[in-house]
Amino acid sequence: MKIPHLDPDYAKKRRRQWPKAFRLGLIFLAAIWLLFLLAQVLPLVQFGNKPRTLEGLLGLISMPFIHSGWPHLIDNSLPVFVATVALFGNYPKVASRVMIWSILLTGLLVWVFGRNVNHIGSSGLFYALLSYLFVSGFLKKDIQSVGISIAIAFMYGYIIWGIFPGQPGISWESHMFGFLTGVFLAYNTRHIDRPVLKDWRLDEGIEELEDPPDKR
Repeated sequence: MKIPHLDPDYAKKRRRQWPKAFRLGLIFLAAIWLLFLLAQVLPLVQFGNKPRTLEGLLGLISMPFIHSGWPHLIDNSLPVFVATVALFGNYPKVASRVMIWSILLTGLLVWVFGRNVNHIGSSGLFYALLSYLFVSGFLKKDIQSVGISIAIAFMYGYIIWGIFPGQPGISWESHMFGFLTGVFLAYNTRHIDRPVLKDWRLDEGIEELEDPPDKR
């Protein structure tokens, strides 16, 4: 019986990526917190994603970095940090590209199709990264990525309801379009950063353990 598992050399190389991924996650989180602190003295909240307006175009980039208050910031900080670390730890070759396009595509879709309100917060980016990790895990046969995605979803099981309208004060559009963006990017990068697998046979070596034939 064959069971696919990570090639030992590839697994060792992947493990070396995690300290760097952790640092990048901290840097990204620090940027979000820094802009939030600046927003306490500067009117930055107004520069969110305002659909179909010229001034709202800035929100394509600024939306994930702007939060309405401490509860909003704290709720988004840990999920975004964990998803960012998982992205750069699992898929270092494509991680930067996925991060940039997750922000831009999610923002663009919100700008085109979203309600005429000021959309802010990094939860849309979180939905994009989480769906990317989950779908990529299946497309690339990467058990580690699937496992991390399931663990995050288990910790934040309520997030699936965030893609549906009905919750006041919640940008369900950014959640839904972030989710769809992650799926789209996962499909389009399915051949990049594929893990190197080897087949491990459960019955390997059994023949050697069997009693030798009786020779007479």
